Amino acid sequence: MSDPWQSTERRLLKLLADRTAFGLNRAEERELQQLLGVVPDFDTESMERAAATVQLASTPIEPLPPAVHARIRACGRRQVRSSGGG
Repeated sequence: MSDPWQSTERRLLKLLADRTAFGLNRAEERELQQLLGVVPDFDTESMERAAATVQLASTPIEPLPPAVHARIRACGRRQVRSSGGG
């Protein structure tokens, strides 16, 4: 038999992760607010930050186009030269 608190906590975590990653529909948002009313000291801000971090970490990174890369390097070199570092 599962503990009611664990299932509430699990559902809260899922809704918070979904809200961060995809957004929630009205029914899900109402459910989230209702669950937060049951567990008012739940740290939603930390959980949302963690979910956002996971989402960003799993986002594929595409390399810069060569022309953009060259422009950034050239700008960096000019900046270093103008500051007396090169």
